[in-house]
Order: sequence, then C-alpha cells, then structure tokens
Amino acid sequence: MTLVIFWKTGLADGISVCFFSLTVSDLFCLALFLASTVLAILDVPFHVRPYVSFYWVCFILPFYALLFYNTSTLTTVFLTVQKCCCVVLPLKFKDAFSRARCAAVNVCIYCVVSVTFIPFTMTVVPFHPGFDPTTNSTRLMFYLSSFFSDEVLPAIKAINYVSIPIVSEISVFFCTLLLTVRLQQSLKFRSSGAVQSGAANRDYKIGTRAKEGAENSSVIRQNVVKRFLKSDCGSETTRVSWDTPSDIKADGDVAFEDFRKPSKINPMSSTKERRATQAVKTVALIFVLANSPDVIVYLTNLVVPEFSASYRNTYRLCIELQDLLHVINMSVNIFVYLKFNSKFLRTFRATYGFLLC
Repeated sequence: MTLVIFWKTGLADGISVCFFSLTVSDLFCLALFLASTVLAILDVPFHVRPYVSFYWVCFILPFYALLFYNTSTLTTVFLTVQKCCCVVLPLKFKDAFSRARCAAVNVCIYCVVSVTFIPFTMTVVPFHPGFDPTTNSTRLMFYLSSFFSDEVLPAIKAINYVSIPIVSEISVFFCTLLLTVRLQQSLKFRSSGAVQSGAANRDYKIGTRAKEGAENSSVIRQNVVKRFLKSDCGSETTRVSWDTPSDIKADGDVAFEDFRKPSKINPMSSTKERRATQAVKTVALIFVLANSPDVIVYLTNLVVPEFSASYRNTYRLCIELQDLLHVINMSVNIFVYLKFNSKFLRTFRATYGFLLC
C-alpha cells in the first residue's frame, strides 16, 4: 500500500527516494517474519509436517529477514544523517543529496548488506533427506556444518547483531538530538520573526498613511497656490514665499523615509522542508526506541556470556520482544507519512478512500 502511494507521488526528491527504499526493505522483512510465524504455527500447534520440515525453514527465514532489517537500519541512518547535514549546514549540503545520489546510496546499502550474508548462504548445508523422530519418517532436514557454527556464525553475529545495531543506534541518536535542537531554535526564530514582522507591518502602514497624507496636503496646497496666483492678491514676493510643488514632494518623501518596510524573515526552511524534517525525526525516534532493547540485550550477552545459556528462557523472551519491537517499528511508518506528508495523504485518500467509507 505504501509503495503504491510513494510511486504515484513521483519520488520527486531524495527524501522520497529514501522513504521508498525504506518501505521496500520493511515490506520484505515483514513478509519473511510473517512467513516464519505462519510456518511455526503450522508445525507446532497444528502438527502440519510435510516432507519439507517447517521447523528448519523457520530457522532460515529470520536470517534473511535480518538482511532486510539491517537494510532498513542503514537507510534510517542515511536519512537522519542527510537531514541533519541539510539542517545544520544548509549552505554546504543544499544540493548535495539529489534524487539520483540518494538512489545510488540506497542501492549501495542493499549491495553491502547482501555481501555480509554471502558467508551464510555459501557455507550453510542445504536441505537433504534425514530421519525425523517426531514423525518416524524421512523428511528434508537442515543441518549446520561445523565450519558454519564455529567460524561463520560468530562473524555474522559480530557484524549483524553487534556492530550495525550499536553504530546505527549512536548515529541516529545524535543526529536526532541535533534535529530536535535545530527545530526548537527554528520555532523560536519564527515566533520572534512573526512578532517583528507584525510590528514592521504596522510601521509600514503608518508610513504609507503619512506619505498619502503628505501627498494629499501637497495637492491641496498646490490648488490653494493656483487659486491665489490667479487672484489679484498674488505678487512676485508672495509667490517666492510659497513652497513649490517639488519642495512639498521632498518634504513628503522625508516623512515617509523615516519608516522602514518590513524585513523579510528567512526561516530555516519552508513548510514542506520543515514537515520533511519532522517526518525524518519521528522515524528516527521510533527506530531508537525500538532498537535500544536490542542493543542492551546483545551488550549484556557480550558482558555476561552465560546469559543466553544459563538464563535461556529469559534470553529467549528478550529475543521475542525484540522481534515484536522490530515488527512495530517497520509497521508504523505509514502513519508518519500520513501525518507529515500532505501529498502522500492526498494520494492515499484518492487511491484508498473507498476503503474508509
């Protein structure tokens, strides 16, 4: 649904391209999580056990779901870094993140994350027939090689469960903090600018009225001069003593120049840019909240290696809660887009409005 809306909006800028890429990775990750959950339910509660073991399929799918989750993680990092650079240093990075460059960066993210999963794909032993004591029959089973368990799996955990989550968490946290501070400063600047603009507008109106009054007085005085000169009372001496029309105009100009036109307020960005910044900040905050328990659990497991063994049930519960937070993180972004992207909202209503009736 979100992919269709983004595609219809045209992907006009780099932010839209990044959100589209984030939606793609979230979709594949959620699809793999859903498939793994459905197969686990069919295998355990309903005892649906065909020739292919659903249990081992459920073991493989989360690894590839992690591939797309890491892609979403790095895309979120790029989004926050991009927006942070544009907000904190707008003159240097104003045109740096074009649509083509953002698309290229997102393609590179997909490629890099895919490369990290090549060892898993190449070293894991594929399915082959084996005896299953639960069904007392031969089924396609999945076995892990000793090389994979001893060499590959620790490297995969170090990269995908420790390095990427921790580095991403720190990067997104500080970028979000900077965005929040800059947004607050921008809000204060616009508030003070609105007050100054209102005062300047009042001065401008007063000055305009003063000029109009001076011009009206000039016209009246010119008419009086003309009538006086046409009369018999007008002499050369009297004519010299009256202000000429040019003098009167000059006086009017001096009176008007004492008032200043309202200065143009130059805020941090336009309304559209501000909404895009708020959307990125909200997505980043959701990511930090959903990813923090993940980082805490893995750090605890590093400090206390027996945590996953001696407290296996607690560790398993933490892993399940992490998966739940991951699913929530990838599912709520559409509400952020509806909140902060007016074009996305209009397209959504035009496309799926019949579902809301």
